[in-house]
Amino acid sequence: MTMLVHRHEITGVALAWDRWGPDTGVPLVLLHGFSGSAHDFALSIDRLAQDRPVIALDHRGHGSSSKLGRVEGYSLAQLAKDFVSFASTNIDGPFDVVGHSMGGRVALTTALNYPDMVRSLVLMDTTAWAFVSLDNPMSQVMGALLEAMNPADGQADLSGFRRPEDPLIQEATPADWQDIKAKQSAAFDPFAMKALGLELFSPELPSLRDRLGEVRCPTTVLCGNLDEPYIHHAPELAELIPDAKLALIDGAYHSPQLTHQEQWHEIIEDHLRRAAT
Repeated sequence: MTMLVHRHEITGVALAWDRWGPDTGVPLVLLHGFSGSAHDFALSIDRLAQDRPVIALDHRGHGSSSKLGRVEGYSLAQLAKDFVSFASTNIDGPFDVVGHSMGGRVALTTALNYPDMVRSLVLMDTTAWAFVSLDNPMSQVMGALLEAMNPADGQADLSGFRRPEDPLIQEATPADWQDIKAKQSAAFDPFAMKALGLELFSPELPSLRDRLGEVRCPTTVLCGNLDEPYIHHAPELAELIPDAKLALIDGAYHSPQLTHQEQWHEIIEDHLRRAAT
């Protein structure tokens, strides 16, 4: 994947983004999750872009986008505002969007508040209410790391947060992808890690459950069947959204686009065919 060459300016923040594929057709927008970047979709973009425009961007504080160096200015609500500003300026007409984890919250918020923007929605390994389960050991570890960290000390360090999917990702991805991923992770703004992490990993995160009936576009709720706690959220998400389909990937955790690429592509293509009818 080449570097993201375009920039979208919003109140002094530059969001890095790029576009691939043909000039015509309904764009597919890829929104990454917490601590990630557009690079998380790099191994899928060429294939997806054979039949449609594909757009990916880095949220503020992530990847090649601006780092604020302060906790103020980082919130889920601000990321959603950033995305609406970006889409309003750079995308003509409704688009399809894949939102991964935190990016799923941004995508869902956009679909609820600006329904004319979104033709269809893939909610991937995400939720519409609290991202954490208080009895989940991984959630407890991440919460403790965030509470203890002082972002002024330097770069965000997630090395203490080992995920069960890490060996699968290492096996399924090429070395050059892993090298870029490591550099992008090291560039994550520690102030974004602190502010967004505490918001995401708070059991007090406001729920969107009561608004799910307002979603009017075709939706796929996609989840790895080993991804705790989101695998327990996914059936209810699919049930509460009027035109939603549930798609689970056996043996996958939080990043099936990396570890189970073929199954993931089949689900995305099936979703896009349904959205086009």
